[in-house]
Amino acid sequence: MQAAPLAAIDRATLTPLVRSALGSETVEVVDWEVEQLHGGIAVGTSVHRVSGQGHDQGQTVPWSLVLKILRPESGSAGTSAWDYFKREVDAYQSGWLDDLPDGLAAPRCFGVLDHADGTCWIWLEEIVEEIGSQWPLEHYGLVARHVGHFNGAYLVDRPLPSWPWLSSNWLRHKVGQSAPAIEPLRNALTLPWGRRWLPEEDSDQFFRLWAERAFFLDALDRLPQTICHFDLFRRNLFACKTADGDDQTVAIDWAFVGRGPIGADLNPLVWMGIALAGVGWDQLRQMEEIVLENYLEGLREAGWQGDPQQVRLGYTAASVRYLFPEIGRWLALILDESLHAKEEQRQGLPMGGVFDAVARMRRRLFIELEKARELIGILG
Repeated sequence: MQAAPLAAIDRATLTPLVRSALGSETVEVVDWEVEQLHGGIAVGTSVHRVSGQGHDQGQTVPWSLVLKILRPESGSAGTSAWDYFKREVDAYQSGWLDDLPDGLAAPRCFGVLDHADGTCWIWLEEIVEEIGSQWPLEHYGLVARHVGHFNGAYLVDRPLPSWPWLSSNWLRHKVGQSAPAIEPLRNALTLPWGRRWLPEEDSDQFFRLWAERAFFLDALDRLPQTICHFDLFRRNLFACKTADGDDQTVAIDWAFVGRGPIGADLNPLVWMGIALAGVGWDQLRQMEEIVLENYLEGLREAGWQGDPQQVRLGYTAASVRYLFPEIGRWLALILDESLHAKEEQRQGLPMGGVFDAVARMRRRLFIELEKARELIGILG
């Protein structure tokens, strides 16, 4: 994010936002600073922490806000698109995120500003993590229980909302983004980096599962449909407490939220926990069982009494999204070594290690999709 647009932040802009955040109409903003937190893979998205001090009836009070800046190039303009760039804005402005089922919450939104250049600024509550960056497996179970309660509410008590900005067929569209890169990828496997990303012993199964992707996606469409976040991985989740001291999971980044199958929200929770959050491969099966068991408890608490095998199918079949993860982006890294330095910095690994990690994860995903195939046969 360039400095010039951030210069538009001034006292007049901040004062009502800070007053809302602190719950006081008498706070006067004294000073502030802006720190970039991170930017997403999507081009044009950036997130900043804006913090400072204020005076309130003779007292000095600290304050902080999170500013998320969306640009049109960060996604599509059409509300029905899987990557509609203002979906999170519409979700906040609808008021829906203020009334989520118990256990799962979104940060409070203090204001949305549309700018003449097409950018949109969302001013959000800063969420503070309660238990640290490295969660024990038991906490992943608690999160899964909260997600089960959230998903279950829209299977039992709450009707599926019909807002036009909600995503639909998100998993199908997400996987479909890789289609143009599949044939060029086949050709790139003669290159050293291509063989490193997709070793020869894995290529036949990889391309066979690509050809069969609709088999798994169709099965997901036949499962009970609920509201899914679709991006519930560790970096988007915070362990918090409510005002009454109850455990709560706060989820950020609602850019993909929409209708989807039961169990699918568990997939990023587990697999990105392995890929990005420090959970070891030796803990995968234990983590899966903890997450599935607690998610089912959350569903039962919400009143859903369906077949647990449907949950397992939703979880396993949704692995198709990570087997074909933005193939075009990976193809670019295979073909152009000049892109490696930036990717290595983002991943914290040398490029060979990044590719090896993808290959290791891919082999595990092969197993998951074979489990899904068995479950499809059992459930018909």
